Amino acid sequence: MAKYNGNGYYLSIGGVDVSAYVVDVNLTPSITSVDVTAGTGTAHMQRAEGLYDHTITITIAAVTEAEYADTLLKGTQAVIYGLEGNAAGKPKHSQSFILTPVHSTAVTKDFVTHSLSGEATAAPSDDMFAGGVWA
Repeated sequence: MAKYNGNGYYLSIGGVDVSAYVVDVNLTPSITSVDVTAGTGTAHMQRAEGLYDHTITITIAAVTEAEYADTLLKGTQAVIYGLEGNAAGKPKHSQSFILTPVHSTAVTKDFVTHSLSGEATAAPSDDMFAGGVWA
């Protein structure tokens, strides 16, 4: 099976292109299950699909901590993510997330990283897990 080997991310947070500072992005889709067990004599759980969801963790590097305004790194933000950049036909995910700063960590290099996690606020407008691509 072919595997993608590259680091040509496109990442926009709140309309600001932070692609040049991306260290790591982990976009995770999930779905809950709903207990629909019913009937007499039932001996096993019965489940149906529940709600779909996405979470995201982002690590971006900055030259100084002040480089990104607090408003960009927390709260509800529109996130546009392209695993392979933003060229036509490549996977694209656009969705609002409630971003929570996880921490700022000094690393052995000359920059600071900001780690963020987010929970989706609604359905994505482009869902790379359902065939969403750049036009």
